[in-house]
Amino acid sequence: MNILSNWLREWVNPNVTNRILVEHLTMVGLEVDSITSIMPAFKGVVVVGHVVSYNKHPYADKLNLCQVDVGEEKNLQIICGAKNIRSGLKVVVAMVGSQLLNGLEIKIVNFRGVKSFGIICSESELGMSDLSQGIVELEANTPIGKDIREHLNFDNYIIELNITPNRGDCFSVLGIAREVSANYNLAFNLPVFEVLAQGDCVISTNVVDTKACPKYLTRSIKNIDNTVKTPKWMADKLVYSGQQLHTPVVDILNFVLLELGQPMHVFDLSKLKGNIEVRMAKCDEHIELLNGTTIKLKEDILVVADSNLVLSIAGVMGNMSSSAQNNSTNILLESAFFELVSISGNARSYGLHTDSSLRFERGVDFNMTELAMDRATQLIVKICGGQASKISACIDKSALPQLKPITINQEKIKKILGLELDAKWIEQKFTNLGFEISQQTNNSWTIIPPSFRFDIRIPADLIEELARLYGYDKLPVQKLSLEANINSTSETDINQYNITQSLVNRGYQEIITYSFISEKYQNLISPDARKIRLSNPISIDMSIMRSSLIPGLLQTVESNQRRKHTDARFFEIGLCFDGIEVDEQSNKLAAIVTGNRFSAQWAANLQSLDFFDIKADLESLLVLTGSEFYFESGQHAALQKGQTAQIILNDEQVGWIGALSPMVQKQLSLPDCYLFEINLASIKSRNIVKYKAFSSYQQSRRDIALVLDEVVPVAKLIQSIKSMQQQYFINVILFDVYIGDGIKLGKKSVALSLTYQSLEGTLTETQLNTKVDEVLVLMQTQYSAILR
Repeated sequence: MNILSNWLREWVNPNVTNRILVEHLTMVGLEVDSITSIMPAFKGVVVVGHVVSYNKHPYADKLNLCQVDVGEEKNLQIICGAKNIRSGLKVVVAMVGSQLLNGLEIKIVNFRGVKSFGIICSESELGMSDLSQGIVELEANTPIGKDIREHLNFDNYIIELNITPNRGDCFSVLGIAREVSANYNLAFNLPVFEVLAQGDCVISTNVVDTKACPKYLTRSIKNIDNTVKTPKWMADKLVYSGQQLHTPVVDILNFVLLELGQPMHVFDLSKLKGNIEVRMAKCDEHIELLNGTTIKLKEDILVVADSNLVLSIAGVMGNMSSSAQNNSTNILLESAFFELVSISGNARSYGLHTDSSLRFERGVDFNMTELAMDRATQLIVKICGGQASKISACIDKSALPQLKPITINQEKIKKILGLELDAKWIEQKFTNLGFEISQQTNNSWTIIPPSFRFDIRIPADLIEELARLYGYDKLPVQKLSLEANINSTSETDINQYNITQSLVNRGYQEIITYSFISEKYQNLISPDARKIRLSNPISIDMSIMRSSLIPGLLQTVESNQRRKHTDARFFEIGLCFDGIEVDEQSNKLAAIVTGNRFSAQWAANLQSLDFFDIKADLESLLVLTGSEFYFESGQHAALQKGQTAQIILNDEQVGWIGALSPMVQKQLSLPDCYLFEINLASIKSRNIVKYKAFSSYQQSRRDIALVLDEVVPVAKLIQSIKSMQQQYFINVILFDVYIGDGIKLGKKSVALSLTYQSLEGTLTETQLNTKVDEVLVLMQTQYSAILR
């Protein structure tokens, strides 16, 4: 949002430079992107002049010899070649010694034997435009000799603000002025705009949906002249704030929008049929918008209509056929409060973005509607003339937002900010911000937020207000301390940072994708999952709430492939949706790899990644938990049969790992990809590792080869051996699997290495054989495995 520095200073004027002012705005949370002068600086004396007379140059037909009064004892003789020069004209004169744009220095110049003492300036020479048709023509009542920068308000700056969505109250000069007054402890009061109102409004209004529109005001103004020119002071403020000029009435409403933050609308009374009704759109209703497009309205869109047609999409844009034009003489003003949840997304659903929708979707002050109506009426009557009626109001007070009190105390403030603020300072800041202190004691306050602060709901919001006004840069820095019981044997959570860092250390990059996916991806990845459709999607490719993170990973790989980034390791942690209830939503972790195992190099050939690469990465993550996970063959719609496994914890499936299905690869034009997805909760808890004394005796290893059914997963063998919890047992690993000659059909040979170690001494052959025999008995009993 752009505002002019001088416009802001009309409301509140701290005794600081503009540079310091914008620095303070940024420090209180209203980020200033830039501050630029509306006119480049020039040096010397440039003043208003009056052309007393002009004659043709005696020796140059295209030049004129002018006598110009600049407020000094003698008139200046200036030679000018502009076609629009004439006697009696008020002009801009750059005196000798002045320096204009591009280093143009004004000197006494001799034109064919006649001297010229200065120049009469064009708009391009002053930097007012790139091209100019002649010299600048000033208004006839402009004072002679007045400094042109002061007269044309050149010493003004455009402040470009980047307002965050939660601060809808700051999308106006009034809102920024409140912040400045609070920051500099300057008095601030809302103005009162006096309006002479006669008679009742000629149009009756009825609000059908008072929840969506709790307040709707109208006022008729008759006999206006909408052909007059918008005053220069107003036009300058609008143009420099980024607004286009239209008719005077529309310009006035845009001015009130920027000044007070209240969007308004105007209708031509002669084009209205019957009374006005605020309601939801009906089936098959259409509207021709002011931008020239015609759209079909959805039945959940709030509209303003008369008995004949829809006049506007509430809070977004009006109908072309009912708009006020230059020839309009009788008009109807609208000033309303539309509840932000009811109209949020309405503009975006039709590909629209207007200044009105921008403000209504972020929250407009419901107590501003009357003031804005009076301000607009005052300006219209003053500029365009006319007679204004009284305000016709439809208000449902029960549907207006409730201002609930919030209590804070010094102890809470000190705990969060790390310092104790002076009680009087706290009260002064809340008062300056427009907050009401309903109750107070020596160290606590009950605060009622103002109607324009939709973002203040809890004590932390109030403390944040104090923090930003005190200055984030002034808050004390304190070292964090934590009392930790390192001997605790209870389960604790794994920090999510450790989870992400584990994958980053193995070469992965974290991505963040939208929670919305296309129906195509839903059908490819999770065809059996419940489809949760958005009623107002951003686009057709983002119409389904995701039940899996895999679509986002595949889209990221697809995008990288198009840009020739063929080696990729990505992961994401995010919320997935099996329903709309809280217990039907869960955080998941998913990762994908594709391309080569290592970057190209001279010493070795390229090696493609495979299933066991991503399985190793996952196992390095699972080991952090200290829990026993194992993998079991399974089938998944998006994964390749035979290269797909379920991730099992405590006999419950918590995720999937495998190769991307060839069918999905073909449809998405992807290379070989390997991925996993797991419930985040299953890897966020762990058993704290207990300290065990080191043994000074060497480990002993025994290898066994078992012949068993080919379908038995090796993971189950390892899990069973570990669950025995044998004395001296250290670890078991798989080092070979063989199927072929010497092994019966349907069987396989599995070679396992068992490791044992004692704290008391080196294990004897008898002790080792006893332990190995126990393992063999278990393998025979549970899996009918025999020693090879």
